[in-house]
Amino acid sequence: MNEELLRDRIRWVRDGAVARIELASPATRNALDGDMALALREVAARLAEGTAGENLRVALLTAQGPLFSVGGDLRWFAAAPDPSQRIAETATLLHETLHILAHIPLPVVSVLHGTVAGGGIGIALGADIVLAGSTAKLRVAYTAAGLSPDCGVSWFLARRIGQARALDLALTNRVVAAEELHQWGLVSRVVAQETLMNEAEEVVRTLVTGSAPALAATKQLLRDAGEPPPVFKARLDAEATSIANLLKGSDGREGLRAFLEKRAPLFSSTNTEPLSS
Repeated sequence: MNEELLRDRIRWVRDGAVARIELASPATRNALDGDMALALREVAARLAEGTAGENLRVALLTAQGPLFSVGGDLRWFAAAPDPSQRIAETATLLHETLHILAHIPLPVVSVLHGTVAGGGIGIALGADIVLAGSTAKLRVAYTAAGLSPDCGVSWFLARRIGQARALDLALTNRVVAAEELHQWGLVSRVVAQETLMNEAEEVVRTLVTGSAPALAATKQLLRDAGEPPPVFKARLDAEATSIANLLKGSDGREGLRAFLEKRAPLFSSTNTEPLSS
């Protein structure tokens, strides 16, 4: 068994034909900063290489700590001389990772527990099979900071739960619990928290003993059934451009300041007139 800690952010374990990948920055609540983005990009490259030449069969993605990921590290973005450029560069790395994961032939399984928010949603939903513990919760969160989705979040939400529900979640940022996520088709299964990892290991055993060519062909057929791969890539590029442009504007900068100061943002575009009764 080969184990490494990539950039102090991701624990990588090569366990026979299984790649075990663990977000390993609980102190930051597994936030997506530059090191996390680089580590995830390295993971994706290893999976692509391992599938081609090292007989990897399955990838399992989990997370340390009380939650899966809070999404982008807004404090790290705000500390840059040019936050817009930093968020664009980070989004590009994460989007390259998602594109690779969607098109490598081996199945990818993610396991959610606690809260998943922002870009962490895209990392989780980028897997082929998504298992959620009964305590799992999702919050899109971008517009609360004056930003728009990245990491494929707009793609996954619109295609899996429909435009009406996707707009509801993305615009209001309401918290959605595990059972509702399952009813809507955002996650594959909901499992009691105490048996979540046992279920994940059973899924891994099923996949690793299956026919690799059949699994690869099936993944490709189902992945391509909705839209051809270039459309997914174009959507990722559009997300990266949108979130970077918003961070150049006054609302995006105010969203970051408000987050750092732990207060409600005062967006310049907010209508301050009282609502009519």
